[in-house]
Amino acid sequence: MTIYSEAIQEMSELASNEEICHPSDAVQFLERCTEFDPIAEGVYATVYNLPDEPDKVVKVCTSRKDGYYLFARWCMSRENRENPHLPLIHREDIVELPNGLKIRFYVIERLEDITEDGSHPVQPDHFHNMDFGTLWNAFKTVAFSYGMDHRSLPDEIESLDAFIAEIKKASEQLSQKPGNDSLPSLKEQTLEEYDAFLRTLYDVLIQLSPVGVMDLHGNNFMLRGDTIVITDPLSHKHAA
Repeated sequence: MTIYSEAIQEMSELASNEEICHPSDAVQFLERCTEFDPIAEGVYATVYNLPDEPDKVVKVCTSRKDGYYLFARWCMSRENRENPHLPLIHREDIVELPNGLKIRFYVIERLEDITEDGSHPVQPDHFHNMDFGTLWNAFKTVAFSYGMDHRSLPDEIESLDAFIAEIKKASEQLSQKPGNDSLPSLKEQTLEEYDAFLRTLYDVLIQLSPVGVMDLHGNNFMLRGDTIVITDPLSHKHAA
């Protein structure tokens, strides 16, 4: 991990010498003076390739509002580190700028994208089935309801069974919408097959919805082989 370690060390030295003073300075340094290769950019963070670590990526978070560190540290805890539905985060590094802002770095396992194209529930091919598509759309409907209105799931749903009951209700409501009468009902077998994933999703909402705004749309899930991984469930933390 030579490229990464050298970049962190050099950036720390530049920050302590007040040569990097703002997040924009840090981003310019990474893209002009290191071998970090940007591959994705969000509102609060940028993800980079590392040429000498093809099985890993680096997520660089530059905003004070960003709540990813709350999720990352939760994933890195002993009880969650082996959960297949959470990303494997190898390390966290922090560079503090002269103005007190912190640039946070996360070395994360490389995962594959899930994409939705409108004609199938989910890509790639092994998710092209109506049973999974029914579950996928239903749980996204429920998860989204705990998003921008700042609802806290622990205040409203006291158990996993109650959470799954909401998913079933959402599935029924989706099937009753005009034009959706051909949608299959949500099968108990499908719920059993994805029990571990639903348990993890429930745990994420229980633990993190009180501290940040939930953002569980389709682009914040990825794949490790055939396994769905929740990658970035917080859009930002709540104001202190």
